[in-house]
Amino acid sequence: MRIGIIGAGSIGSLLVGCLSKTSANLLVYGRGLHAAHLTASGLTFLVDGKDDVEISPSEWEMLLEEQGLPELVRSSCDTIIMTGKSSAFAEHLEVAKHLLHQEGFICTLANGLGHEERLVQTFGAHRVLAATTTHGAYRPEPGQVKWAGLGEINIGPFMHHHTQNSVKTLLQVLDEASLSPRWDDDGRVLLWNKMLLNIAINPIAGLLGKENGALLEPNIFESAVSVMLEGATIARAEGVRLDEDDVLIDRLRNVLEKTSTNYCSMLQDIKAGRETEIIALNAEICRRGEMFGIPTPLNELLSTIIQNL
Repeated sequence: MRIGIIGAGSIGSLLVGCLSKTSANLLVYGRGLHAAHLTASGLTFLVDGKDDVEISPSEWEMLLEEQGLPELVRSSCDTIIMTGKSSAFAEHLEVAKHLLHQEGFICTLANGLGHEERLVQTFGAHRVLAATTTHGAYRPEPGQVKWAGLGEINIGPFMHHHTQNSVKTLLQVLDEASLSPRWDDDGRVLLWNKMLLNIAINPIAGLLGKENGALLEPNIFESAVSVMLEGATIARAEGVRLDEDDVLIDRLRNVLEKTSTNYCSMLQDIKAGRETEIIALNAEICRRGEMFGIPTPLNELLSTIIQNL
């Protein structure tokens, strides 16, 4: 199976490092100094309690944004996993159109809602999967990625009636990569569950300037829960069959514990002076709340502060 990873950021690099030890044939698209390191010298894979692993660049084919897309790779990927930021989605969608085989599957791990609808418009519902991940990762410096929190990759149907058996090969490869794939029968619930975690964790950790574990402090955790449940109200208004609030709260606590040493992507963006994904996260909750006439003051506050910051 040839897998294309579009976006060599923290999660993209984690996937590259894990998948490099499997039978998959990897094609990686990235930009900047980090992508240059992946091309010339490979990737240093860091895991707490284990020796650093140096992975040779011969384990993948690297495509640099700065050099354009060669014709030789057109329609060459059986599966594409988009891992870039929401702000890069439009650009990466054009890359995916060039790389994906006409019968291939595509999914995105980008934060926020609405991306899958755009994939369906481009590729058709029969080629689009819903996917999320709770793995934590960050890049200490170019050419390195640290696996900061063990999680899962969750995959399910979106608008087409895919079954676990129809994507069996992909799930097997992800399992071979120790990425803990899990099939979910309801893709909308899957996407909303990740959205609720993101709106609760990312902006608060970003403002605190601390690792995810800082949100476990009781008063801060209660604030994160309130933000999350405000989003859950919107999901239920859309007809999404979420778990009970107690289950959602336990899930949030569990993710924070598992990724306690991880610096969330929004904090990484703030520190680097990059555009954050707040528009696709908390601001999107506010937009959807307005459609139902449901107030979302906590998400509005966080969205306004992050955008001004």
